[in-house]
Amino acid sequence: MLDKLSELVSNGDYKEALYEFQDEFLHIEEKSPQEASKLCVFEATLWEALCDSRAEFDAISRGLSYNQKECELFYMLGLYYININLDQAFLCMEMALHYCEEADDREIIQNTLEEIRSNRALRVRNTSIMILSYNDLDIMKECIEAIEEYQPAGSFEIVVADNASTEPGVLEYLREKKARADYNFVLIENPENYGFSKGCNIGAAACDPGNDIFFLNNDAVLTRNALFFLRMGLYENRNVGATGPFSNSASLQELPIKELMGTGPEVKEALTRHAARHSIPMAHPYIRRFRLTGFAVLVAREALDAVAPDMKVFDEYFSPAYFEDDDLGFRIAKAGFSQYLCKNSFVYHRGGSGFSGDKSRSVQEAREKFTEKWGFDIWGYCHPWYEVADQVIDLAAERGGILRVIDFTCGMGTNASYIKSMCPDVYVAGVCFTSIEAGVAGNMADDVVWGEPNTLKLPWPEHSFDVAIAQKQFVSKARVAQCLKVGGICLGE
Repeated sequence: MLDKLSELVSNGDYKEALYEFQDEFLHIEEKSPQEASKLCVFEATLWEALCDSRAEFDAISRGLSYNQKECELFYMLGLYYININLDQAFLCMEMALHYCEEADDREIIQNTLEEIRSNRALRVRNTSIMILSYNDLDIMKECIEAIEEYQPAGSFEIVVADNASTEPGVLEYLREKKARADYNFVLIENPENYGFSKGCNIGAAACDPGNDIFFLNNDAVLTRNALFFLRMGLYENRNVGATGPFSNSASLQELPIKELMGTGPEVKEALTRHAARHSIPMAHPYIRRFRLTGFAVLVAREALDAVAPDMKVFDEYFSPAYFEDDDLGFRIAKAGFSQYLCKNSFVYHRGGSGFSGDKSRSVQEAREKFTEKWGFDIWGYCHPWYEVADQVIDLAAERGGILRVIDFTCGMGTNASYIKSMCPDVYVAGVCFTSIEAGVAGNMADDVVWGEPNTLKLPWPEHSFDVAIAQKQFVSKARVAQCLKVGGICLGE
């Protein structure tokens, strides 16, 4: 069906091939996923030859939305990144080899991988997947089987810390898995249920000290390429400390789609279908956060070395559970690392039986512990001011994304994070009350200062902002007027 297009590309007749492609593209939805992805391979090849890198990237992305296992597209994506980001190029080639079945093609990909690996600038590490286990045998099997199917051989190890499971068959399954696995599988059998923090710390201490660590609940199941895109985020630049996925059930990381909310098997199937079309390369795939939910979080070795050199990754002060992930995220942010929520990574989370007791009471107690430790209530900083932020987003859409915003309610940068996740080109300057807020918000906003908002000397030119976000009880009209351009808008009064 694509023979003519293939012949034109092989002969270097790219302009004629482009016309042929356009004819085929009109019927792409009628093709099988494999045929559609192959058509996108030809499209990407054409745009590469015609020196249109943006169109080439879009073609690769479109192709992977049809077939998540198309090795040629991963290979082309690796070549796309090879002079832009060597680490991401390596990760793409690793996936290309994982999905490739043709011996000759595997040799080509392997040679490219080895060439990249020989470059001393490469810093990609393998991943230790640390699973905290307590009962939930059936879904834990799904958890481990998904890892084994989706992850490239030689790129990972699994470390399971079992918190004294009481369900029949759990330890027997894990022991058998350790005996039969053809990769490094570490099993730790704790004598009692130590809770989330201590259980994870015991597991983290057993991980390969040269690896990044992916903390994964045993009631969570990866969708295809979920960890790949988390790793792509982690190696986006040298300042990223942690990445997390979207999910059907995860605090502040839930997909806002009704059929993907909940925890039943039908939700898992719906999430898997959603992931198949949206686990793709994106131009702006990351939302900056200062905390990520601990059910599935990938943490860079550099960040671990900075905030937990003793491998006490999660503060056991929060035992048995809750707010230990908020605490970790805040420590990572204070250490100067960025944290990304990845729009193209999806992990199903059922919610298991980690420990017994009154959940609402445990949550409140842990919240109070966080406040006692750090001197503020993190729940006051987690949500953006949606009413105002949505107005900024609408205004940015009207103006083609070009907008300068000063946020006098910056806090720890949640408004900036939300606005820039929708409109990446909007410039957001934040005014924080305290240095601890500014230290975190600096990873979200484009620029931040801290101090008394009415008397602080601002570093930006007067009358240089299109929008000011302010509350009149804290910021005077004169201060706002000093910042706004003629015709500028103040939101939040």
